[in-house]
Amino acid sequence: MKKVMMLFLSLFVLVLVTGCGQTPEKALEKEQMLVCTSTDTDDEMSIEQVISMTYKNDKLNHMKVEVNTTIVDSTVKENWDKFKENMDQDNQEFTKEGLSLKVVVDDQNYKYNTILDIDVLKANADDLKEQGFEGLKDDTSTIEDSKKSAEEDGAICEIK
Repeated sequence: MKKVMMLFLSLFVLVLVTGCGQTPEKALEKEQMLVCTSTDTDDEMSIEQVISMTYKNDKLNHMKVEVNTTIVDSTVKENWDKFKENMDQDNQEFTKEGLSLKVVVDDQNYKYNTILDIDVLKANADDLKEQGFEGLKDDTSTIEDSKKSAEEDGAICEIK
């Protein structure tokens, strides 16, 4: 009975250390998220950009870029349909392997938001280049490197 109890206890400790259903290598993987926010406001509009980057073992594997535009100027509000038309020309929704762009419009509150979702591991390098992210697949920046760079550009960042 004592041997059975020791065996059970040993297995329990092993499961706790390695994680249930995971190999020891998986249990050691570290995933962190870097969220950086920047805001630019002028007389016509307020633009908030939120970039969320997920790192696994300090290697970027997913990124979401949200650009939230709110019109504050009455003249631009009067020309809201023209503004949306111009924005729609530059921001056509699409979905590709590892890459998608979604547009969310709130006509009542004069908000135009875009969400670019990137699975760095699955996205095609040419598609990334087309969206302005050339070299992203080969980027070796750590989460700390990215945080420092974004903060130097005026963003407020937090590692979660």
